[in-house]
Amino acid sequence: MLKKVTLLAAMCGICGAVHAQNPFTFEGSYIGDVWYNAAGGVKTGGGFMGMGNIRVGFDTGKARLWKGGSFFINGASIHGKSLTENYLGDMQVASNIDAGEHTYLHELWYRQRLGPVSLTLGLQDLNAEFMVSEGAGEFVNSSFGVPPVIATGVPVPIFPLTGLGMAAGWQVNDRWAVQGALFDGNQTSFDHNPNNVHWNFGKDDGVLAVGEVHFDGRFKLGAYYHSIDSNYGFYALADQPVTGRLSLFGQLAVAPKSRNGNNHSVGMGANYLIAGRHTAGLAATYAGLRNAGHKHETAVELYYKFALSDNIALQPDVQYIFNPSGTEEKLPDALVGMLRLHVDF
Repeated sequence: MLKKVTLLAAMCGICGAVHAQNPFTFEGSYIGDVWYNAAGGVKTGGGFMGMGNIRVGFDTGKARLWKGGSFFINGASIHGKSLTENYLGDMQVASNIDAGEHTYLHELWYRQRLGPVSLTLGLQDLNAEFMVSEGAGEFVNSSFGVPPVIATGVPVPIFPLTGLGMAAGWQVNDRWAVQGALFDGNQTSFDHNPNNVHWNFGKDDGVLAVGEVHFDGRFKLGAYYHSIDSNYGFYALADQPVTGRLSLFGQLAVAPKSRNGNNHSVGMGANYLIAGRHTAGLAATYAGLRNAGHKHETAVELYYKFALSDNIALQPDVQYIFNPSGTEEKLPDALVGMLRLHVDF
């Protein structure tokens, strides 16, 4: 009997070792927004938007091929009536999954790590590695991702339309890191590239270059340059814990007024951890404008996120948008409420 138990334990140990070396990872997620514009904007009314993602990774080291290599593919499907286009008319885009209806390839890249250095080549989402603020990422408004100065000023490979590029990062020491990237300067539009699998490097596309310096992973300074129209700008991000429950964040971006209708933007806010897993947040984002008679657009956002389990969360969200500026028409201030569903599997 002892021999049988010992043999069984050994077999289980082997199975565990084999499982630990599985080179594939599989992830999925779904985000759904039920929303209602209660006042102002283009018109009042409600609707639904959703986004699903399937992600697959492959680790060459675990596959016993070579060390430090990884492949990654991310497929996406977005659907539903646009809140911004049809109801709000805001420039900053109140929901960060508001992007029309597309089923497409979002990312497809290879990354090689060589000690403290990483090199990535392929179809990438710039905002996956650059301009990332942990605190701002809890909010729904799109401007808490890539600052609006950058998102509206140059063709940027971010959701929903990513682009081909090469990126490099160097973890200098425990506190300092630097990273940079070169991207195709003009991503092929969904009209000619509906599934984001047909890419074209035109002679008039130019190149988008981005660089960042990190300190303690919480403070980031960056710059970008687009070669075709010589447009450029600078940005800064900060995430600062205050207590074990309260944390603050800030965003700032500036660009030449002569080349950008939105030449400066500021975002700031706070997140508070409640009852272990629930969180609440309050933030504001301001975009300084000089086009179509608009001087600015400001959005104030309040949310409460209920973690129902490790994989499911509900997030009621309210935004008040001062001077929605996504159209040439002068629109009244808007008040919109959302209920966001997060599912990870």
